[in-house]
Amino acid sequence: MQKLKLTAIIMLSLVQGCWLTGKNYQAPEKNEQKVVIEEENISQAKPDGNLIRFIAVGDTGTGTESQYKVARAMEDKCKKDGCDFGLLLGDNIYNSGVVNVNDPQFITKFETPYKNLALKFYLTLGNHDYRGNVQAQVDYTKKSSKWVMPGKTYHFSKGPVEFFSVDTNEPSKKQADELEKELKASKARWKIVFGHHPRYTNGVYKNATGALAQLLDAPCGKADLYLCGHEHDKQHLKKVCGVNYLIVGTGAGLRPTNIKENTLFAKSSLGFSWFEINNSSMHFQILDTTGNIEYEYTEKK
Repeated sequence: MQKLKLTAIIMLSLVQGCWLTGKNYQAPEKNEQKVVIEEENISQAKPDGNLIRFIAVGDTGTGTESQYKVARAMEDKCKKDGCDFGLLLGDNIYNSGVVNVNDPQFITKFETPYKNLALKFYLTLGNHDYRGNVQAQVDYTKKSSKWVMPGKTYHFSKGPVEFFSVDTNEPSKKQADELEKELKASKARWKIVFGHHPRYTNGVYKNATGALAQLLDAPCGKADLYLCGHEHDKQHLKKVCGVNYLIVGTGAGLRPTNIKENTLFAKSSLGFSWFEINNSSMHFQILDTTGNIEYEYTEKK
């Protein structure tokens, strides 16, 4: 894997509104850090130099046997079919985030469960992370060889894909405008936005409203996929303005889900998603802890 070259762009912004556990509240003024990770193509050794493979799952950080079951299944899949990196979709540390950068929960709920996965994980923030010290999760990036979260929002490129991490806990017009601008400027073949809270869902929560809906509508017509957790289930929902909506919040716990008119797939089972993307296609699978492929989808360009 090529070395990361980090470029930080520091911005001061007034962030208003927040989405935590389904409730809106007015957030205080904050200094918001915007980070761009510029990366070399990591797949030059493959026959298709623009081929990438990765795993993605949310709601992981419990340190329980359920988390370990999913971790072992990810290990098996990566050994069998290959993985270049992973995405973790928020609620990285249950139940109340971390206290500081030396919190032992980074070890017991991240480093140890994924010690056999020789991958970097790119993380976004969940509502349970916001119960603790969010800046400590950002700063842990400098301490860990596996944990990558250089800012509350950031974006990076791998192969033919540009990834955009959004902070769904503090949605604001400014963040929505910035995301829309970045998506428009991106020349990537595929664009994936990932955050914690869903835009649309048929689980125990409701569709996003207000500032959160505005933020998660920014990818409309500009991105190929919005990937998230929060719901402890798996859902692939029909496209809205060209965007696929995929929820995989089954990294350590489960809640019931439902099937409605916009459902392509829905199931409540521990597991994760695995992606294979090249210039011409985006393919993903939804797997359980036995390695069984419960669902798969391919989109061509």
